[in-house]
Amino acid sequence: MIVIFSNENDLSTIDVAKRLKQMKQDVIIIEPDTAENMLIGIDNEKILFKNIRTGRVFNILNASATWWRRSGLGMKNFTKSLPDKFIVDEHDLSALIHGSKSIAFMEMNDLRDYIFTTLYKHCKIKIGNPHAMSLNRLEVLDTARELGLETPNFAVITNYNQLQNLYNISDPFVTKAIYNGIYNVFDKISYYTYTEAHNKADFYDKDIPLFPSLITSFIDKSYEIRSFYLEGKFYSMAIFSQSNEQTKVDFRKYSNTKPNRTEPYQLPIDIETKLNTIYKKYDLNCGSADFIVDKKGHYVFLEINPVGQFGMTSQPCNYDLEQKIANYLASNPQPIGFSGILLAKRQ
Repeated sequence: MIVIFSNENDLSTIDVAKRLKQMKQDVIIIEPDTAENMLIGIDNEKILFKNIRTGRVFNILNASATWWRRSGLGMKNFTKSLPDKFIVDEHDLSALIHGSKSIAFMEMNDLRDYIFTTLYKHCKIKIGNPHAMSLNRLEVLDTARELGLETPNFAVITNYNQLQNLYNISDPFVTKAIYNGIYNVFDKISYYTYTEAHNKADFYDKDIPLFPSLITSFIDKSYEIRSFYLEGKFYSMAIFSQSNEQTKVDFRKYSNTKPNRTEPYQLPIDIETKLNTIYKKYDLNCGSADFIVDKKGHYVFLEINPVGQFGMTSQPCNYDLEQKIANYLASNPQPIGFSGILLAKRQ
C-alpha cells in the first residue's frame, strides 16, 4: 500500500498515481478537501482510516511507501461536521470550535502532527517531510551563504524611507514575500503575487510605515535554473526568460505568445554538493531549487521549495520525473541517469 498525502486535483499526484496503478500498486490518496478518507481510531499499533465511498478500512502504518506531496489532512478527515453553535449555560462558546485558534483546530493540528510523525518514523520509503513542507526563506538564504553559495543581498524594512540608506541593496531592487506569496481564488478570479523590481528613487522621502517587508538586490540575469532534487539526484533545467519583458524579472509570468526557451542543464558538481548539504540539513529528499546565472556566469541561489514542483521541468527536458517518483515509491527503481539526453552546460 502506497499512501499519498495531497490536495484535490493536484495534477502531479494524479499522474503519479495513475502510473502506480498501471504498475499494479495499491494507491491511497488522502486529501483535506474531501471527506473520502476519515480517521476512525488510533492505538499502539494502528492508525485506522476508512474510505467513506468504498467502506474500506486501512491502517496507514502498513504503508510500504508514503509521499507528502501536499498538506493531506484537514478537519474533514477527522469529523463530518462541527455544530454551528456551542452554547453552555446560555453562553455562546462557539469560538472554541470554529476558527484557527479554536480548541477543535488545535486538537486537529496536534493529532495530524502525531499521525505524520508516527508514519514518517515507521515508513522506510518516503518522499518529502511532513515537518518541512515550508522552509523559512531567510534562514535558507543564510544557510546557503554559510555553505559558500552566492545569494542576493537582502534586508527587511519597516518604512519606505529606509531604502535610501541601504547601500548594500542594488538600485533597482526586488520585493518578495518572506513566507509564500498569494495563490488564492476569490469569486472565481485567481490572485497571485510575483517578484517585482522597483527603483529606489520612487520611494525617496516617503515616510510611510510598512509591515516588515523583504527586499533583495536585483540580479541582472543571463538565464534562470530550476533544479528538481530526488533522493540525491538533480534534474535541472535552464530557463531563458531574460529576452521577454513579461518574464524578465519573474519567469512565472508565463507568456503564451512568446514562451521561454528551456533545455536540460547540468549544474556544476560543487553547486550540487552544496545543495545536497542543504537538503540533508532540513531532512529532505525532495525539493526544487531556483538559481539565477548572472552576466558574469555566477550562480546565485534564490530559494528551495521543499514540496518540489517538477511538472514544468519533467516534460520539457524529457526527464519523466513522474515515472521516477512512481518507481521509487514502488521500490522498483529504474536507472535515474540522463539516458540519451544531451545536457547543456553554460559557462
